[in-house]
Amino acid sequence: MITLYNVPVSSYGSKVIILLRHKGLEWTELPPPEGYGSPAYKKIIPAGTVPAIQHEGISLADSEAISEYLNELYPDPPMLPSALVARAQAREISRFHDTRLEPVLRSFFGQVAPDQRNPEFIAAQATLLQDRLDQLAVIAHPAPFMSGDTLGLADCGFPASFAILELLQTVIGLNVTLPARLAAYSKSLNAHSSVSDEVTRYRAALIDWARSKGADI
Repeated sequence: MITLYNVPVSSYGSKVIILLRHKGLEWTELPPPEGYGSPAYKKIIPAGTVPAIQHEGISLADSEAISEYLNELYPDPPMLPSALVARAQAREISRFHDTRLEPVLRSFFGQVAPDQRNPEFIAAQATLLQDRLDQLAVIAHPAPFMSGDTLGLADCGFPASFAILELLQTVIGLNVTLPARLAAYSKSLNAHSSVSDEVTRYRAALIDWARSKGADI
């Protein structure tokens, strides 16, 4: 049995859950004891981060490492292309999401509470985020998914990120637009049977979190 340590609003946790659903795996989800980064949790997961898993005596943090581990351990259905170049391109897109796109989205979290908003910061980061999305629309060619007609590792992080973008557009009026190619991709993702239930759960968790910060939503 896989034990997943996670918190409801972790976008990277959502990424792992989509993979688990797609693979048809069973798992138990637990919150980090005393919160992530706590001494109690670091005794289990030394990095102290979420998501993380325990499985057959090993502990593993980082959503990308977890995803590749589970994909190799449970190869059906495969979630990376068999061809070398296509596999490298899938990894390029996945890393772009994790290192270039998601951190910019997360930078807005401190702006959700109405009394903490900084219009200059929001405007500057919105410009950066739009640039990153426009870059992605050039790099990626979903058809309808990043590696073709089946859901792959490169896709699993995007549903949560697109949900965060929707929340920010609603809550802080974020002036960012998904390029048409990515908007169509988002619709295909959210309609996928391995994604739809998790997106519904994740959106609800985001709304609860935003309301806890005093956002009007």
